[in-house]
Amino acid sequence: MRKVILYFDPAVKGLFVKQKAPDGTEKVVLSTLNNFFSAGDIVAQIVDLKAGEDIQSYVKEEYGFHKIYDPVKLETGGGIVFDPEIKAYKASGYGFVVFKDGKLRLITPISYSPNKISACYNMYPGKLGGLPSFREVEEILHAEQIVTVVDPEKYDQQIQKAVGDQPKFFRVLVAQGREPINGYDEYYEPLIGLEKKAGKMLSDGRIDYKEIDSIVQVQKNQEILKRIEGVRSEDGYDVFGNKVPAKKEPMKGYRKGENLVQSGHDSSIMLSALDGCINVAKNKVSVLPVAVINGDIDLNTGNIEFSGTVHITGSVKPGFRVKADRDIIIDKDVEDAQLIAGGDITVKLGIVGKESVRIETNGTLKAKFLQNAQVEAQGAVEVEDSIINCTIVSYDRIVITGQNGKIIGGKLLGLYNISAHILGTQNETATNLTVGRNPVVEKELADKRTEAKIEKDKIEEVTTSLKMNFGDEVFQNPREYIKILPAMKKKNCLLLLNDLSTAKGNLKKYLDQVKVIEEKMKFEEEPAIMVSGTVHAGVVMTIKRSVKKIDKPIQNVRFFEDPQDKEIRFTSLV
Repeated sequence: MRKVILYFDPAVKGLFVKQKAPDGTEKVVLSTLNNFFSAGDIVAQIVDLKAGEDIQSYVKEEYGFHKIYDPVKLETGGGIVFDPEIKAYKASGYGFVVFKDGKLRLITPISYSPNKISACYNMYPGKLGGLPSFREVEEILHAEQIVTVVDPEKYDQQIQKAVGDQPKFFRVLVAQGREPINGYDEYYEPLIGLEKKAGKMLSDGRIDYKEIDSIVQVQKNQEILKRIEGVRSEDGYDVFGNKVPAKKEPMKGYRKGENLVQSGHDSSIMLSALDGCINVAKNKVSVLPVAVINGDIDLNTGNIEFSGTVHITGSVKPGFRVKADRDIIIDKDVEDAQLIAGGDITVKLGIVGKESVRIETNGTLKAKFLQNAQVEAQGAVEVEDSIINCTIVSYDRIVITGQNGKIIGGKLLGLYNISAHILGTQNETATNLTVGRNPVVEKELADKRTEAKIEKDKIEEVTTSLKMNFGDEVFQNPREYIKILPAMKKKNCLLLLNDLSTAKGNLKKYLDQVKVIEEKMKFEEEPAIMVSGTVHAGVVMTIKRSVKKIDKPIQNVRFFEDPQDKEIRFTSLV
């Protein structure tokens, strides 16, 4: 009776198998430890038994794993030799045995990294504890056309480190190529925050989502970016000596844009060349003197505050504020919002308010129309179409530039003149216009005159006290007079004389200031209100100190104050 003893697991078809994890993912694991053999180890043996003999007496117990089969046809593949004397199939070298397509094969237990930059031997002691020598591994690797074999010392060190009291599975690096060095261009890392905030925390714990600092302001010579040097690409090679091309990685950070200069202390640091704001476009960081907001001022941008000029390509939505130390330019409209500028304000469409519109500018205000707005402008207010129900103070002039431009309702003050095509309406809408008056200067003048009067009263009071206590003689020669006074009276007299001197000095100072302020009240041109079309009844005009209410429509006129009788007169405009 014939049997076959197999010392390997014939069901295994490869070194590794895919195994599904409990979470459904697949991973690659070693198929078995039973199929590792060293050179000379018996893989399978044919045994002829006499009747009644025990097959177990033929099994090599020191091999551990075995299976007994009825005779099967075994053919030898690579790495397997047949020993006819003992009718056994043996491993010709170290490897992993599989039975596939009717043949016994010894496969090299080698695995490669994904790009074949490195190769490892997967090892487990053979049936008698044997492991391959470096020379044996080297011959096999050369047969596989691997040219970057590790040196013998490194191989032996790995073996010695892995081998212990108990056999275990381990990997040994047997070939090593060179990883490619992926290059990249130089890039810049920001040294300041470039992202807008989510909002400003208020004292009561609420968040004001209008305050998100969408403009990042910077000052001249402020550190903005740090340069990271680029890396040159270098190709690598795999264990077969084949080139592994390097890649050019995309830039990791930012690029340097406009108005950034190199620091004199550190060439890798970029400084702002001017006072301005950060602009990031297509990953390029620039410093611009003008803050450009692409779109509307709304919850996405929050309120805007900038030390330079602000250019808004959209509109300013209700409840928001734009403040700039220089100009404000708005390509669309403004609705119930606030604009505060150190320079000019230009709104290419209109400004419409309910209760919250407030416009302040140290320069000129230009808009297509104004409605229900409060405006204070150091320069001119130039409107193309109409001003309706507004409160406006211009320390220059108010001009409606359109051919049919009109002013309806509200209170308007233009220091030099107000001009429009139509004033008021046929329904006699209350429309108040004032020229030739400067409320700020008038208040300043009134305050100084009040201060001067206080000093005059003080002089009269002190003079009276001196006369009552010391007589008129004290004023004729105060120094000589004081010498003859007793000590107590001398002290009181000196105090009153000092008070008198101080009050006279203050009075002179205030009167000098009054003269300076009065010069401000003089006009470079004669104040006037000009109408190229119709002035409707109900319009009230104030020119300097004179007031006139229009009681019937008048056309094509220029109003002015008569210097003689201080009354408002009018002449034909053309």
